[in-house]
Amino acid sequence: MLAGDAAHNVHPLAGQGLNLGLADADLLAQALHAREYWRSLGDEKLLRRYERARKADVLAVGWTTDGLQQLFAQPAEPWSWVRNWGMRGFDRSGPIKHWVARQAMGRAQNL
Repeated sequence: MLAGDAAHNVHPLAGQGLNLGLADADLLAQALHAREYWRSLGDEKLLRRYERARKADVLAVGWTTDGLQQLFAQPAEPWSWVRNWGMRGFDRSGPIKHWVARQAMGRAQNL
């Protein structure tokens, strides 16, 4: 878990580094399996394709964990009111909460 957090430079707030690492390994295996027969395993174009495929997920997790850490680090009263209001709303959001949970567990890509 911490190795994945460190590899992606994400805050260990929710342990999402493990999910990122598992998704990395899955997509890398797919990319290597589907590569053109004449490309080597270390082909720069192949590896850049893999890197681009992972970039959106990695950025989304990084922004989310950093944003949550920043929000919860604010001690002032207005911030605690906003946090509580947001958490209550999120808890009642139904489909949105379910979607976020699936994303966080890495099940969005059926891993």
